[in-house]
Amino acid sequence: MKTISVSKFCVNYDIPQQFIDSLSKYDLVKVIEVETTKHIHIDDINRIERLMRIHFDLDVNFEGLDIINNLIDQINTLQNEVSRLKSRLELYE
Repeated sequence: MKTISVSKFCVNYDIPQQFIDSLSKYDLVKVIEVETTKHIHIDDINRIERLMRIHFDLDVNFEGLDIINNLIDQINTLQNEVSRLKSRLELYE
């Protein structure tokens, strides 16, 4: 799986590295160490961008980000379940 270094990500997005460290502390993003540098998975970038917008634009703290992130994950799970059930229901129509 592809990764990007946290320092490079933070420079590109002009955010403090402490932001990613805090996201990791709240288990909102997984930070892995490759040799001596911290990296994040490329797949997590969309999630991090969403959390950045919520945190910096709306001034939501990390506890709030954790709650919002969990709610978004639950909504996505429920939407997938509804889609699955709709497709099963179409078989009986």
